[in-house]
Amino acid sequence: MKFTITQQERMRERRESARDVGRHEPTTRIRLKRKYRYDLLGFILKFFRTAVPLRMSGKHEEFLEQLQDAILHGGRVAVALPRGYGKTTLIVLATLWAVLYGHRRYIAVIAATAKDARKIIRTFKSRLERTDLLNEVFPEVCYYIRALEGQSQRASGQLADGERTGVSWTTEMLVFPAFARNEKLLELSSQAVIEARGMTGSIRGLQYTTFDGEVIRPDFILLDDPQTRESAKSAEQTAGRIELIDGDILGCAGPTVKIAAAMACTVVAEDDLSEHYLAAWSSTRAALVEEWPSNEEPWKEYMSLYRELRDCREGERRERLNAFYRARRAEMDAGAVVSWPERIMEGDLSALQGAYNLRCERGDEAFFAEYQNRPLKQNTNLYTLTAQTVLSRTNGIPHRLTPENAPLLLCAADINYYALSFVVLAFRSDFTAYVIDYGWFPDGGCVHDPKTSQIPEETAIYNALGEFVGLIKGRYAGLQFIGIDGNRFTAPVNKFVQANGHRLPVRLVPLRGMAAKQYREPTRSTPGLYGRPRLRCCMKVNADRIFYAPYDSHYWHMFQQKMWLLPPGSPGSVSLFEPRGMTHRRFAEQVTADKLKDFYERYGEQIYDWATIGQNEMSDAMTMGMVLANLAGLDPVTGGQPPPAAPKRRRRPEIVMN
Repeated sequence: MKFTITQQERMRERRESARDVGRHEPTTRIRLKRKYRYDLLGFILKFFRTAVPLRMSGKHEEFLEQLQDAILHGGRVAVALPRGYGKTTLIVLATLWAVLYGHRRYIAVIAATAKDARKIIRTFKSRLERTDLLNEVFPEVCYYIRALEGQSQRASGQLADGERTGVSWTTEMLVFPAFARNEKLLELSSQAVIEARGMTGSIRGLQYTTFDGEVIRPDFILLDDPQTRESAKSAEQTAGRIELIDGDILGCAGPTVKIAAAMACTVVAEDDLSEHYLAAWSSTRAALVEEWPSNEEPWKEYMSLYRELRDCREGERRERLNAFYRARRAEMDAGAVVSWPERIMEGDLSALQGAYNLRCERGDEAFFAEYQNRPLKQNTNLYTLTAQTVLSRTNGIPHRLTPENAPLLLCAADINYYALSFVVLAFRSDFTAYVIDYGWFPDGGCVHDPKTSQIPEETAIYNALGEFVGLIKGRYAGLQFIGIDGNRFTAPVNKFVQANGHRLPVRLVPLRGMAAKQYREPTRSTPGLYGRPRLRCCMKVNADRIFYAPYDSHYWHMFQQKMWLLPPGSPGSVSLFEPRGMTHRRFAEQVTADKLKDFYERYGEQIYDWATIGQNEMSDAMTMGMVLANLAGLDPVTGGQPPPAAPKRRRRPEIVMN
């Protein structure tokens, strides 16, 4: 069918008329709008009363106060509340407050997965579409959103008196309508953006170009449980996500914008991502039960009764449990403090009883992680080493003075771009160790900067080793061994040892740590074995006739850390020189940066679960020092010289390091 121009124009007008929703009418409730411009708590209670039906706890109000300050002035806040406390809901409502009042313009919603992030976008949509009071007070936004009638495809063609509104209403991005900003009517959210991303998706380079050509970038980051249960229990994945948040995510704001960030998190495991940010940012942390009852015996009877009644009908079980609790409530409540007394589950008599019911239902492991934000240790027999413990292990011996009856003197150095981290240790024959010196070389300098250095990495490492060894052997005339990290920079270390080892009065030993499951105890037929094996370590020689020492780093890290738990000077202990004007704080933090989360045996193999928080170079250097002492002939198990090697069937040269 052939149309005339008049008919085509008429059809175009009809289509545009269907898309044109006209202009919004200004709000008639401007006083109400002004009232909550700088009152986040009041805004939530006024506009979203059904979302917070109970009186908020002190922890809720504390977090909202921190969050408001971060939104208005820039800052970072983290909150860990028990499940069911509505922490994500509060952050979503706070985000709406920030956007509608123009405090923040581009919100990036980051969750553990893209699917989780899209769920939060659906929550934003629901609040904007269905909250009548928001429509009355913020018609510049809600009028155009309601005009879509739930059909997101209408957004791209929506007009207002013939002009495009610019609304976007997808599963991953919400763009608010474009209108002339009006300070008098507080219409300040023109072309604001809410965009969703998963932690493993594309995050770098987030930006949006508005109708007038302005390029805006995220100025508020909403992080909702950015770790999975699997990633929380992996030190490697946790470190990777922390690096992603600190680098890519928090660095996506414009150059002149002070970014705001809020994280709703749950502590799943010790030293996980949540623990890191609760310590690093302004934070609020709450447990369902802040203080347990002073008398736990009746509660043990209660939980035993709960287990006995598992097969009963729900009504009968609830009636009998409530009767038990009601009869002894005063005794059972004594001394207990719950963080949100008003949160009483249906059928329960108190929030405390509800907590014990959850504990029975979910089990202690899930309850203490998800409701207490204090996950149980996987192995309660593990030791706990803190920086404060290390700081307390001083022996009164002056700096750089070798103690009496400590004939073995050695140095161990870990290599990184920023420095050689080294320790100097003196040992008694019973494996008592004394840290007589430590430091970072070059002091205040840098070994190699890949971005600015004019010489190759290998040359820089080689030169630094030369200067360092010259300094140390000149400072300690009785030094017998220098252990050098031979893992990361194997080539320059080997070249340095090969070129200089035979000319120095001190023996140079490259050490190569490996995980427990990778280390295999050598046998007589092990290629390259030189001398008799020691405790989870040995000496080998490579094709270039360079001696090196592979060792089980997991085992020796644990061994070295346990030495700090013994009193200074006792057999098998390690202690620090008297600080006198200096502090051992940085040393102690690095020594304790490696945290042993679990240790067990499986199928005859020793399994270690380590997590590293922060820099651990001194921990590595100390561990290498202990391995070197064992290779030198000291036995940490018997506290003396090791037994002689068994006779060999064929002649073989043996290393004698002592």
